[in-house]
Amino acid sequence: MTTIVWDGTTLATDSLISVNGSTYNHAQKLFQLDNGEWVAFAGEQQEWWEVMEWLNAGAPRNDKPHVTRVEMIIAGPDGVFEMFNKLVRIPVKGPVAYGTGWKWALAAIDHGKNAIEAVEYAKTRDHDSGGEVQSVTPATRAGVPFETMMRDVEAEPEPATT
Repeated sequence: MTTIVWDGTTLATDSLISVNGSTYNHAQKLFQLDNGEWVAFAGEQQEWWEVMEWLNAGAPRNDKPHVTRVEMIIAGPDGVFEMFNKLVRIPVKGPVAYGTGWKWALAAIDHGKNAIEAVEYAKTRDHDSGGEVQSVTPATRAGVPFETMMRDVEAEPEPATT
């Protein structure tokens, strides 16, 4: 599978593609979307492309692709989010990691390592993580409390004044 990590500043991933525990290839797993956000994927590679097309199309609610094994971290100007099979953005507060190396990566974060170092460490312990580390430090509004985001979403628009 893979290891993807957000440490509060940097988004990082490995590049190994494995199939049934065997090394298959190396691939780009970190992409910039048309809206400027960055996304790192873990899971089924062919599903990444469907999800990226959907995100680049504006993520229309009534046109979600059907995916079964995908995990991602999205980072950009509006914040940092995790997203899974139901393709719902969940705000992230603090470091997160996904993929088969997630436990190793979070242990590294807990011991003061950054996202790149966490992926490097996960690669030494997880046989499904490997290859070069890909990373980006995007401009984000990370760490916005979930309650604040929900308040912004649920707020009634103010009536227009003339």
